[in-house]
Amino acid sequence: MSPGEAEAIVNDASRPYPQCIEEDKLVVRGPTEAGRLLQVIYVLKSPPEVSYESLSVAEWMAVESGEVTEIIRVIHAMDLGPKLKQRLRRRWRKS
Repeated sequence: MSPGEAEAIVNDASRPYPQCIEEDKLVVRGPTEAGRLLQVIYVLKSPPEVSYESLSVAEWMAVESGEVTEIIRVIHAMDLGPKLKQRLRRRWRKS
């Protein structure tokens, strides 16, 4: 999976996500454009907390223009296993 896929899952999250799993860590689960189901654990950082060297040119420009106030930092992402897929699909049917 690519960093772009993981960030897309975070950006496209819908209720009940994101869920807080630790003090500053969040988790989302959802489908990629290709239909794979992923779990992504991430933190949100303010621009001063992130070194500019770690940003892509597009991210850096968005920060400089003021259109981005929080930067997504993916800690972990994985394909969902069968049990988690089943649980997620049940949750979708209920909502």
